[in-house]
Amino acid sequence: MADKPEKAKQPVKPKQTVDTKATVKPQQPPAKAKPAQAKVATVEKKDQKEKQQAKTRQPGRIVRWWRETIGELRKVTWPTVQEARRLTYIVLIVVAATSLLLGILDLVFSRLIGLLINL
Repeated sequence: MADKPEKAKQPVKPKQTVDTKATVKPQQPPAKAKPAQAKVATVEKKDQKEKQQAKTRQPGRIVRWWRETIGELRKVTWPTVQEARRLTYIVLIVVAATSLLLGILDLVFSRLIGLLINL
């Protein structure tokens, strides 16, 4: 193992003696708090700066949103024409079958309710 280098010893400072006969100075009063008006003024200045920055940033936000939207649309895997046609036919067949089923159920239930009312 490598030997650790020894730290240089710092000289010990002698303790200071306290003169008990010395006069004690009174403590200074705590610093005065800033008036509330100063705080309000700085807050108002910050609000004005933020409003100005928001006005100047507005076009930047729209441009950034548009660029991000275009970037996301480039990542999309678009279907080929044949895939789009095939999926369209599937959707049309499912819609037709569902509407036919709902039409038949509507006819059956309307006849049953008609029979119950006429009794």
